[in-house]
Amino acid sequence: MDIDTLLRMCAVAAPATVALVLVLEAGLLIGVVLPAGSLVLGLGVLGGVGVVSLPLVALVVAAATVLGAALGHRAVRRRPDGGPLVAGGLLGRRLPARVTRLLDRTTTPWREAVGRRPVRAAATAQFVVGARTLAPRLAASAGVPLATMLRGTAPAALVWSIALVTTGALAGAALPLVRDVLTVAAVPLALAAATWLLVRRLRPAALHGAGSPI
Repeated sequence: MDIDTLLRMCAVAAPATVALVLVLEAGLLIGVVLPAGSLVLGLGVLGGVGVVSLPLVALVVAAATVLGAALGHRAVRRRPDGGPLVAGGLLGRRLPARVTRLLDRTTTPWREAVGRRPVRAAATAQFVVGARTLAPRLAASAGVPLATMLRGTAPAALVWSIALVTTGALAGAALPLVRDVLTVAAVPLALAAATWLLVRRLRPAALHGAGSPI
């Protein structure tokens, strides 16, 4: 398998894998611990070196984020009572009742805040780690319609994806320059380190010779 084939496979597999992680991040509670932002930056790096298309990657990332938010919202709204955030779901069935009640009481102020300003809260959540997972559930449990939530989620997801992909692309494009700088700097750095080690070895010998009686 040659390098061109590997690059073509990477151009398809990498965006698809990151899109899946993004859907899981917002669609499932386990998404709180998924490294979605780092993976998006990695896609940007691949775009910076020409492996993937940057506009396509930005659109895929934004679409996957919006899809995950919609699934997270639906996961709460499909319950008969429309919530709450933890109780009633898979996690709620596995946790003790006392723990689920405590978690739901803790999130009540957040639900109320999201219910008062749903569009602003949905947009802000896209830029906060963990909030991309919790915000759709809070919105659903507060009775916010999906369409209202997506008015904030969709544009914010596009801005977030463009920002991260662009940052990664700039880093990827700078890699050859960094490599050249390190190559040029390696020789003087090695000479400086060797000189320092030599001086450090010779200094005790010189001090010992100076202190010896004549």
